[in-house]
Amino acid sequence: MMVTARRNRTAGFTLIEVLLTVSLIAMLSTLFVINIGALLRDGELETLENEYWRAVDAARTGAVFRQSPHFIEWDDKARSFVVSSSGVTERFHVDTKAFGDVDVAVRFEEIAPENSYVLIRGELVSRRDIATVGFYPDGTCSPYVVSMTIGDFETSFQMDPWTGVQLVDPEEGHAGI
Repeated sequence: MMVTARRNRTAGFTLIEVLLTVSLIAMLSTLFVINIGALLRDGELETLENEYWRAVDAARTGAVFRQSPHFIEWDDKARSFVVSSSGVTERFHVDTKAFGDVDVAVRFEEIAPENSYVLIRGELVSRRDIATVGFYPDGTCSPYVVSMTIGDFETSFQMDPWTGVQLVDPEEGHAGI
């Protein structure tokens, strides 16, 4: 009688399968670690923009309904947008605790009328830094550009002085400058 030996084959993974799985996990975790900073900063920039738009809405609405100019400025120390008019102040605080030790900056720049420049310290410029932006009872605002920076991430956009809303760049087809 002939006895055949049966090999008891256990289920398992080959060395190549294990190496491929480990390398795939390593690549995905590397991509995640690299991009998590960008995702967090993008969310922080969105938070800053949301507070800015709340301040713009309050300034514009207040100017129209109270029939008095309202002004927005950025308080760097308190990290808040300040809307003021006739001694009344409203703050739109940006919660920066989640930002860590990252620099946060907001800058307003006045725009000179088209095809005109302003002479500042011997240079012709079409924009200059301003501390406040005005919103007026007729629904208009100062012509300005706002720039917001958190760490290495920056966004900026131009506001339409007649409507007080963000201008859309016709070449790029989206808002911003």
